[in-house]
Amino acid sequence: MNNSIGNFLGMVALAASIVVGAFLASNAIKESRADSDITVTGSARKAIRSDLVQWKGSITAESSSLQQATTELKANVAKFKNFVSSNNSSVKLALAPISSESLTYERTNTDGSKQTIPGWRVRQKVEISSDDVDGVTTLAGKTSEAMLSGGVPFEAELSYLYTKLADLRIEMLKAATEDAKNRGDTIAKGAGVSIGAPRNARVGVFQITPKNAPSVDDYGAFDTTSIEKEITAVVSVAFQLK
Repeated sequence: MNNSIGNFLGMVALAASIVVGAFLASNAIKESRADSDITVTGSARKAIRSDLVQWKGSITAESSSLQQATTELKANVAKFKNFVSSNNSSVKLALAPISSESLTYERTNTDGSKQTIPGWRVRQKVEISSDDVDGVTTLAGKTSEAMLSGGVPFEAELSYLYTKLADLRIEMLKAATEDAKNRGDTIAKGAGVSIGAPRNARVGVFQITPKNAPSVDDYGAFDTTSIEKEITAVVSVAFQLK
């Protein structure tokens, strides 16, 4: 009788220990998941078109006389202004103050000897900013050709910008975060778990590259050479596992 009671109590204790053990194991798994997370990187890309063009250039003239060089420069600038206004009267031209620098010339005399003489180079910078991206691009090409073929020393470059980046950043971050969540869901389902609330997020650098550019820069890129561009946003999000 005593043995029967002892065996019965032993079985009860064993069953209780199994139940308690299963409960603790279940809690341990839950706690393990609650303390674990998964970090997923999401990205979003969108095509944009430059809405502002900046055309910056400089016109120069050189002479052994500062006065002569300045007179020649003013004549060259007048040619530039006349050509620009006759081809696109809507653009606004900004002129910087004239700058000058001394230099030296080497002149060959009639007897074959060489002589070093002082001279001057004067320069005036010009700039045009416009939302007529295509029009100014065409104008810049025509003007450069006309100036150089007319013997006017002229250097210039075009920069293409997008002015609505502040508004677009919010949209891109949202899209990149949603992409991270979708990727996290896919990875978690493959592991037999699910993701919960985000624990933290890290925003990567924005990339603005020429359209269909093959690569990006880890430190960020801000292309100004192309009219058609792409903006890419990257976000890394840590999600709780459950």
